[in-house]
Amino acid sequence: MTTLKTASSYTSCSLHEPVKILATDENLLDIKPQTIPEFFHQCCEKFKDYPALAYKNKLDAWTTVSYGEYERNVEQAALALLYLGVQPRSSVGILSHNCPEWFYINLAAIRINAVSAGIYTTNSAEAVFHVLETSDANVVVVDDSKQLEKIRSIRSSLPHLKAVVQLHGPYDFDQEHQKDGYYRWSDLYEMQFSSSLKEDLVLREREVAANDCALLIFTSGTVGMPKGCMISHDGILFSAKSINRNLNYLSPGHEKLISYLPLNHMAAQLFDIFMGMEYGVVTYFTDRNALKGTLVQTFVEVQPTVFFGVPRIFEKIQEQIVLLEANSGCLKKCLLQKARTIMQQYHLNRIEGKPNSFLKYWLASKITNRIKEALGFSAMKDCFIGGAPVAEELKLFFLSLDIPLTDVFGMSETSGGVIFNFEKTNLAATGKPIEGVEVKIKDPSGEKGEGELLIRGRTNFMGYLKEPEKTKGTFTEDGWLLTGDVAYLDNQGNVFVSGRIKELIITAGGENISPLYIENIIKKELPCLSNVVVIGDHRKYLTALLTFKTDIDPHTGFPMDTLLPETKEWLASLDLHYTHLWEMLHIEMPENIQDFDPNTVDVQLDNKVQIALEDGIKRYNQQAISNAQKIQYFSVLPHDFSIPTGEIGPTLKVRRNIVQSKYAKVIDKMYNK
Repeated sequence: MTTLKTASSYTSCSLHEPVKILATDENLLDIKPQTIPEFFHQCCEKFKDYPALAYKNKLDAWTTVSYGEYERNVEQAALALLYLGVQPRSSVGILSHNCPEWFYINLAAIRINAVSAGIYTTNSAEAVFHVLETSDANVVVVDDSKQLEKIRSIRSSLPHLKAVVQLHGPYDFDQEHQKDGYYRWSDLYEMQFSSSLKEDLVLREREVAANDCALLIFTSGTVGMPKGCMISHDGILFSAKSINRNLNYLSPGHEKLISYLPLNHMAAQLFDIFMGMEYGVVTYFTDRNALKGTLVQTFVEVQPTVFFGVPRIFEKIQEQIVLLEANSGCLKKCLLQKARTIMQQYHLNRIEGKPNSFLKYWLASKITNRIKEALGFSAMKDCFIGGAPVAEELKLFFLSLDIPLTDVFGMSETSGGVIFNFEKTNLAATGKPIEGVEVKIKDPSGEKGEGELLIRGRTNFMGYLKEPEKTKGTFTEDGWLLTGDVAYLDNQGNVFVSGRIKELIITAGGENISPLYIENIIKKELPCLSNVVVIGDHRKYLTALLTFKTDIDPHTGFPMDTLLPETKEWLASLDLHYTHLWEMLHIEMPENIQDFDPNTVDVQLDNKVQIALEDGIKRYNQQAISNAQKIQYFSVLPHDFSIPTGEIGPTLKVRRNIVQSKYAKVIDKMYNK
């Protein structure tokens, strides 16, 4: 068993203070504590001749790196970090899009007894400064000259920052600037390091302990600067190993996944780096426009076998499929819809334990398999979905394609996913906790016994770096983590997560309302809508902001005004034939949407559109749990949400506070009627 450092507490707010492992003796023997370097060496030895990483070269062809090469590249990166002066228990910041070097530097920092601190590439210079200052960064690695400019603007205020490394050109500096602490990755990668430095590496690695902090995950945060979640070696590895025990259908050395979510996100690190490593998975890196529209293209090229996505990603894939159907002839469209209906019923029967017709399934699969091939899903063994509650309609849609979605619940504070719906006994449950993790509900109330979800286990994070009060407020006295999520348990031990407590709307009348529940029903009633945001906190009644489904520019990520097929079909049912949003809304938009103020235009809807939207809202209101949960007014916004326009964060979650601030004038009009 790995030697653990002496610790006095289960929590820590310092990179220099290890923690006690929250586990029974039996649990510790079942999955033994291990450091990430030990785990990495074992995996690389086991799969040394298998491909580990794949990326596009300058000729747009896939280049692979074997596990043996992977190990050597991490060692070279570790030596480079030592050469640059990274001290034990300091950090290395990584400000880059996903690429092999992200993996190398991440693991290299951990190997030299330092800590890896990933940073969103969309962060402002101010937010980057916060991460680097808080984490005592000695080195920061940046993607390109655009990210380098952020560092230059703040470097004079970072006395601990010894060096800045740029990964990709073009460069505006050369080797002469090394004396100023600026380095090109290619120069470091080609350096021959001394034997004494290699000896230092061995000594540094011996100092690493499983109960030390390995990763800093800076949560995106809705208010103020993000908090640095300290993740131990044992926490992330226990999570990966415990999850992998449920994936016995995977074939070691023969699986493929795609890395596209920002790697400073907890889920991406867990799935892309640590879970995949144990199975000898080859990880393919998408281009930096993956979340702007090129992800499906990579799917088609790679044909991954395992995939993790947030709900918004699957909604975008759904839109692609609807587009395929819309562009099909009448006969083909009819066959596709019939096949999907049969396939969906087959899976529903299986979930409910009812008899099935294999012949019908086989015939339907002949058609649905073509859709899967067109989307790059033909080799898929499991699709994980998490990051936000998932609408049942979305799960049903993918069942109709013979792609059951596996729900995941987790957070940075739980070292990633800890609740999975592997058994899929119903479509509503989030799942059951992985082995070694406990769950319970705090102060359950109501018919279902809803309350705050509490979690306890080795996956609990160590604490928030340099934030003792916030850390203390996140745990109960007996070690339960307060997740901030509303949930309930059924008598089979299934967890049902309905949303974040802080997202709950508390009306002026004092009623607690979950906006996600309402938003999902409205989107079901009005499939032309891309986003619905319910407003009403401390207000007398509820209102809603609506956006229509349009294309996204794959190069810039900005929303376009070209309507998607679902919207055009909905309009056609009203005997309207608009193809562009701004024409439909009777507004003029500037060429540069980046600086556009949405409060400066007056959206005008055709009478038919207004009535159809009102009818959809009325259909929701008939299903509303109470009068307080009915929508009284709505407003259509002049463009869809996107990352560049600010309404959606890097992991494609709606940023409610930003939406309410940005569209404050639109919202106020609905409350001044």
